[in-house]
Amino acid sequence: MKLKTYICQSMEEALRKIRSELGDDAIIISSLNEGDAIRVTAACEHLPQHLEATSPSQKPAYTALETKNTLCHILSYHGIPNAIAEDLITETCKLPQSILESGISSVFKELYSFAPLKFSSNPNQPNQLMLAGPVGVGKTVTLAKIATEYRLLNQKVEVISADYLKAGAIEQIQAYTTALGIPVHLVQTPTQLEKFLAQGNNGTTYLIDTPGTNSLNPNEVAHLTDFVLAAKQAPYLVLSAGTDPYEMQETANAFKDLGSTRFFMTRFDAAKRFGGLLSVLFKERLELSAMSCGPEIGSRLKEAQSDNLVAMLKAYLPDMNYSQHYDEQIEIQTQQPATGSQKAPKIEIPGWVKGFMEAKKA
Repeated sequence: MKLKTYICQSMEEALRKIRSELGDDAIIISSLNEGDAIRVTAACEHLPQHLEATSPSQKPAYTALETKNTLCHILSYHGIPNAIAEDLITETCKLPQSILESGISSVFKELYSFAPLKFSSNPNQPNQLMLAGPVGVGKTVTLAKIATEYRLLNQKVEVISADYLKAGAIEQIQAYTTALGIPVHLVQTPTQLEKFLAQGNNGTTYLIDTPGTNSLNPNEVAHLTDFVLAAKQAPYLVLSAGTDPYEMQETANAFKDLGSTRFFMTRFDAAKRFGGLLSVLFKERLELSAMSCGPEIGSRLKEAQSDNLVAMLKAYLPDMNYSQHYDEQIEIQTQQPATGSQKAPKIEIPGWVKGFMEAKKA
């Protein structure tokens, strides 16, 4: 089987090239929109005889420089702190040439960890999944979306809510569970939670909603800790997109003390820049399990994988020549000396961008 990837301005153009180079028996394996272009991968069992001898060797999908420039563009637009950006680029430069030539999605697959949620239950025991996180990040909506996935797969699922402190929390979860046709159980103490789980039904997954927790408040952290110990399972952390990168890192670090190693990211529909997400993935080494857009439970979770992450990151990315943009800024800063009392405009250019520009010129 011979594979080849084409980047064209339209599907028609891609099909013409595929027929010309691979023959009429070629099949389309995948297609992906990338801005104004489309990436199409095709395959054929054997090249046509009249093309076998003259077929050119397959070129890389990208050059290493193109991938690095794309990374620079993404990090700059999404507001990654300079120190983290420098570390990210250092790690990127250590990757094999073949990965760089495969594009930014392959790079993220190496740099970040993904742990897609598996919607399956062990039939020989009760199963459970606990969500935790700060106030207002969308834990209850995320839990309802998880429950929806179990229901769509005809899996047994029930909800346990320990979020009895927030006004309207019980009514919210009851509205969701009623719509899904699943039971909801209310607990107010860790002891109640522990007893309920001990009597759980085999093959049923229990989704546990916890109170929103201020990681800077020791009493709230202690309260959540008691529920985590009662469940005997580390919680999945829920974080909201659009949060300041440093704040999100500190929050993630606090919940790691409770055993959280995986997280859900919510509200992709309400933010355009996701520097916090990239920072947490890289610096805190948490594993991304799913991404959520919109408060409606019908808006299903997006699987955590590098292709989906890249699509989110590129959704609002300005269509610009990143390297040319910074070339122009560097020229303004270095080639326009002050004349008289007028000072040359000072433009702060991150060191990691300068490093890439120097590498490009070399």
